[in-house]
Amino acid sequence: MNPTKREMVEMWLLENRDIINYAGLDKRLGFPNGTFQKFFKYSRRLNQKRIIKTHKFLLKLGIDKDDHNPMTQNNILL
Repeated sequence: MNPTKREMVEMWLLENRDIINYAGLDKRLGFPNGTFQKFFKYSRRLNQKRIIKTHKFLLKLGIDKDDHNPMTQNNILL
């Protein structure tokens, strides 16, 4: 089953939280300051508009729906 955009974005964010600069990502995507900090620290859900914008950004970076799975990398099963 393919993950939804929300599932893909949230999984990617949680798996990469150690390397994400929250303020930088907020600024890059044009979100209010603290948006991603609240997502991580208080488990606050991102609204659909922000999920879509983050999803488009991840696709632009080359992150696709299969990259959230730690068992695969570049669509090759390890």
